[in-house]
Amino acid sequence: MGNYENELFRTANKLRGKIPPSDYKFYVLPLVFIRYMSAKKNSNVWSKIVNSSNDEKIASLLDKELMKVLPAFSDMANPYEDMYANSNLPARTIYDLINLINEIDLQSNCEKIDYLGQIYEYFIGNFAATEGNRGGEFFTPPSVVNLLVNMLNPQQGIIYDPACGTGGMFIQSGKYNGSNLKFVGQEQNCKTILLAYMNGVLHGLDIEIKKGDTLLNDCFPDLRADYVISNPPFNMKEWGAEQLAVDDSRVFGMINKNNANYMWIQHFIYHLKPQGRAGFVISNGALTSSNEADFITRKKMLERNIVDCVVQLPDKMFIGTAIPSALIFLDMNRNEKDKILFIDASKFGESVSKTQKIISKANIESISKLYQSFKKKKKIKYNVKGYSWASAVEEVLSNGCKLMPSIFTGVEEIIVDQKENEAEINNLKARLSEQIRISNQMANTLLERLIL
Repeated sequence: MGNYENELFRTANKLRGKIPPSDYKFYVLPLVFIRYMSAKKNSNVWSKIVNSSNDEKIASLLDKELMKVLPAFSDMANPYEDMYANSNLPARTIYDLINLINEIDLQSNCEKIDYLGQIYEYFIGNFAATEGNRGGEFFTPPSVVNLLVNMLNPQQGIIYDPACGTGGMFIQSGKYNGSNLKFVGQEQNCKTILLAYMNGVLHGLDIEIKKGDTLLNDCFPDLRADYVISNPPFNMKEWGAEQLAVDDSRVFGMINKNNANYMWIQHFIYHLKPQGRAGFVISNGALTSSNEADFITRKKMLERNIVDCVVQLPDKMFIGTAIPSALIFLDMNRNEKDKILFIDASKFGESVSKTQKIISKANIESISKLYQSFKKKKKIKYNVKGYSWASAVEEVLSNGCKLMPSIFTGVEEIIVDQKENEAEINNLKARLSEQIRISNQMANTLLERLIL
């Protein structure tokens, strides 16, 4: 993003000390949304806000106008009611934010939805980076989202994300064929739900989100989606397994009461149509977990022949956690002879800071192209040591049902040029001989001085 967006974010940092960093986004992003809705409805609301921005009662005006453009959810009270009036924000800080957002030139920008949407996403990403561990709770890094969505390549139908956060998966999916897609999500945090809603509206998506603990209170029990795209919380402990009904229809394997990874997966599978597909993020540990419940569930997934592809990601991909992660792709309509494609992308990480890496656009395209070729059954080379391998389901079952790509891809083969190798050895020998000569010369000189 340009200097304008950087300046806008620096201005948002004036909130520092007044409210917790984790709440910055809740005060800044609604202003972008109000401006967008005012332009969309061709109203004078935003002009009225700008003209009143120096008024001591500006906070109350913002609260009033925000309530007009946000939906009423039947399953929750609006958490933004009187938000600005009840905050500790000085009127001057609110004035600065309003006037910076007002500098966005919508008259000369015909793609105003995309532009305001880009600013919105820019804020979400930057706020997540400032929040440390908390930032990762609602935000999936763009390169992970891009890879996941590029590989799944949704075209039409329903996309479901039962841990939708601020809606990043929806936004990226909508860039493919948004007019033919409906987006359904569930999220537990009320304010995050409204961030996701605003995000979706800014990008022109048909979006529906409900509030609830997905694993314990499935708000869409009858939903069957064409695609599930999700980044559920990693390794959730004490997630309330004892509260599940004994006959919960989502469960086809076993329940790990101490780790929710495979309950999330069973939830995904339950909500897919007979020809549905899923792509989701999971911790590496879940690929090889020897816990009885995890193992049995993973084994049943393989026996049902729905595991389509597994991608091992580079380390440091997620904000606030060093947990290694992977992507799993499921296809409910695989042929019994179809193999599983394993891709080891762990070496594709490019550092953008000491604590985070990304996957480049070029690598995202090459990985996605490989998977798309695999889905289309193109006759190309899939077995490349250290990178990709197409393995029979029976082979995976016989390998302890482990899904770690590196188990199957092995180590990259390095072809050594014999002539170059011999030349390098001779060069090293010559350098070693010279070092020995110099060392002997120095030793003799020292010995002569000692004798004298």
